[in-house]
Amino acid sequence: MRRTTALCLALAASLTLTACGGNTREEGILARVSGLDPEAAALSVDGREVSARQALYWLAYTCDYIAAACDGGIQWEDTVDGADLETYARDQAVRSAALYATVENWAEDCGCALTDEDRSAMDREWAARAAQYGGEDAYLAELARMGLDRSGAEAISRDYYLYRQLYDLFRTEGSALYPAQEDLETFAREQGYLTVDHIWISTAAADPADEADIAACRARAEEAFSKLNGSPQPQNDFAVLAETYSDETDRDQHPEGYTFALGDGVLPAACEEAASALEEGQWSGVIEAEDGFYLLLRKETDLDAVAPDYFDAMLQAAADSADISLTRAFSDLDVSRFYEALTEARETLSPAAGGNV
Repeated sequence: MRRTTALCLALAASLTLTACGGNTREEGILARVSGLDPEAAALSVDGREVSARQALYWLAYTCDYIAAACDGGIQWEDTVDGADLETYARDQAVRSAALYATVENWAEDCGCALTDEDRSAMDREWAARAAQYGGEDAYLAELARMGLDRSGAEAISRDYYLYRQLYDLFRTEGSALYPAQEDLETFAREQGYLTVDHIWISTAAADPADEADIAACRARAEEAFSKLNGSPQPQNDFAVLAETYSDETDRDQHPEGYTFALGDGVLPAACEEAASALEEGQWSGVIEAEDGFYLLLRKETDLDAVAPDYFDAMLQAAADSADISLTRAFSDLDVSRFYEALTEARETLSPAAGGNV
């Protein structure tokens, strides 16, 4: 997993609301189109109940994702990994709900709770998002289309802040979540993580049909390689040469290079292949890729950079292995009819729907 957990939680942070509550009705758009009691449990995750309100939100979220991938025309009989799209949508909704419930379970076990600083940050985020949408009414109307009221969005946002506290514990030596060094090393090795610095000579400005332009770029790369080979301390001087020769524009953001897993696409495929063949401390020759010429330096894997992904992997593994039980009502819900009804209901929502969902 490549930060998928953190990204999911970070996206949820954009829904952050103040803790002051707001206008709600007992039944919202998701409850109306599903026929489920929004406050009743839809499933449980290791004993923690997840309300139908939350489960339906994740189901709608997943269906929206599928619809976007299908350009709006979902063929529910199509399959993903052997499951039809209705089954896939429900399974993915349960997986998302289980992930957030697992965050809550871990937070409870570790004694994490929202702080005053967290609530202040939530207030600031709410104000920023409301301003982005042109005011609170417009923002709440958008949330309404997603099937959220203030309290529902708050619940999602709260879990983001609990996630951050859990990660802080994970990075605190001596805490219950602090990982063993060998476990982190094993994860990095098994997932194929590398830390690689590079010098990139871009061919973006070169005329592909002009051999002289391409040759000039290659010559520049070969000049850098020659200086690297002639250096008495090539590993130390690599960064100096990069400052002189590399066309990387954000090198100051990656002064020690990039840490990534093979297949992530951080570097061109030719560079990934070459990097995987290097030992730590070795550098490559000139590598030609579609966007230019590269020199690579394989460095010791930066475990601090790997740690966030390892934490996410632990959290996702816990959610995937949790004891999950679905209620009959949620299990029997006709997903295609639910989403069709939701789509129609959204068309009737007024832009001034405010917090009523």
